[in-house]
Amino acid sequence: MQRKFIFSLVACLLFGFGHEVYAAEPSFNCPAIAASTSDNYAKGCNSPLSPLQSAICNYKPRVWTDNLWLLDSTVGVGYVRALRSAGVDTPQCKGLLKDHQEYEKKLQHCESNGDCVLKVMRDWAGTLFHYRNQLHPPLAEGALKRFIGSAHIKEEKRSVALLQRLEQGMDMYPLPQVGLPGGNVLIWGFQPHNAQVQSLVIVNRQGVVQLVGLADMVYLSMPKNAKEFSLIPDSKMAVFVRDPAVLAPNLPAIQSWTAASILGFNQLCPGKDQDRCHTALTYPLPIQAYKLPCKAGKGNAMNPHCAISLPAVKNTISPGLFWQ
Repeated sequence: MQRKFIFSLVACLLFGFGHEVYAAEPSFNCPAIAASTSDNYAKGCNSPLSPLQSAICNYKPRVWTDNLWLLDSTVGVGYVRALRSAGVDTPQCKGLLKDHQEYEKKLQHCESNGDCVLKVMRDWAGTLFHYRNQLHPPLAEGALKRFIGSAHIKEEKRSVALLQRLEQGMDMYPLPQVGLPGGNVLIWGFQPHNAQVQSLVIVNRQGVVQLVGLADMVYLSMPKNAKEFSLIPDSKMAVFVRDPAVLAPNLPAIQSWTAASILGFNQLCPGKDQDRCHTALTYPLPIQAYKLPCKAGKGNAMNPHCAISLPAVKNTISPGLFWQ
């Protein structure tokens, strides 16, 4: 049973987003920590080897699921992905960092004992699986249908179901997501082979939809090494809510996510990309909010009569929070 669990975790994590890993920092900014964390201890098994590296690189597995080199990489990638999802100053971030410290202590006590390392890594895989369930709230299609209803939008002079367009921009797996300071989770995606069609959903930890958003022609408007940018006239970030009161607590995340998309995500800010992040975040972002259901304009949810004003908010969320 334990080997089956490890196999399932390997299958889930091998399709992750990246191979950078983060070193511990005194702050509880898990995405920032992820940016400097290594996703494996073996480091290519290049000499000289530490006792832990020797255990990983020289271990003779009894069955293929006991392959320490593979397990080392798998749980490493899983930890980085968990860090990127855990958010800033959240209970999940603090708990994850504390548990990882204990994990590293146990690994060091194993020294070059491969059987000990195997047991500790398997236990850590179970802990990561527990965090994965915590950090990934359910995103049920039924919940999205209930939230959106029968709303349609106009695209290129034709009517398109809002739910269809939302799902079009999230046609990928796994979906990137990150915990927000207030406890909600922002989940996003893009259309395969067309990253200019993006969608996002903000849910609470129980999976209750707070808002949905559609981004068009926003992604990578400010390419790497560029110092300035300009959005094309058709660029837009449309946000749909049922209760306008949810805008104020979630708008900073929408603003920072839009800025991150402009930059192509994966920005180190605070850090070397701070100036770019500041430029993108202070640019007049093309965000417009609409209230559902919209009865004006024959069901067109983006009809001007359905638009609602954006509240004035202070944004303390960095675009560096969003990685994919």
